[in-house]
Amino acid sequence: MKKISGILAFGVLFPLFSCQNKPTCKYKPEPIFAKDLPHVVQYNFEKEGSQSLESVMLDRGILLEIGQEVCGETKQEYRFTVKGDYNAQPDSFWMKEATRQFVFLSTFSPKQAALKDWGDIIELRRQEMQLGQDREVQPGVFVRIDRVLSPEEATLLVVFSQK
Repeated sequence: MKKISGILAFGVLFPLFSCQNKPTCKYKPEPIFAKDLPHVVQYNFEKEGSQSLESVMLDRGILLEIGQEVCGETKQEYRFTVKGDYNAQPDSFWMKEATRQFVFLSTFSPKQAALKDWGDIIELRRQEMQLGQDREVQPGVFVRIDRVLSPEEATLLVVFSQK
């Protein structure tokens, strides 16, 4: 669990945990990726106030969208969308895929290396996790894994939040 504290303090996943009680936040979300990284085919980052949306098209045909909120309930939502029909996949597939994706993303550059720690935590806890349910991985820090399926595409959702 010490690794998670290090990640959070490091600021790769949760750049800013606290906001002042005023309507404006002290912090702004920062991009996690960049357009010149390996495996990145298209890239966009937009932010407005305490929220941001980062879109990354990977050379593997996966669209990764990351929504961040750094005020109030601080959270990051990773959405991995891929073409194809994944309706027959069991819940265990999605848990394992979440681990696999974070380990892969951690290889892009030293800035993303800490994402492997999230993959490791998901792998460590996946037997006790259920799709669509928050799982506390350290006091006040939660992970939720879910999926959205259609016959044409599938989206793996991974949400990290501090409550």
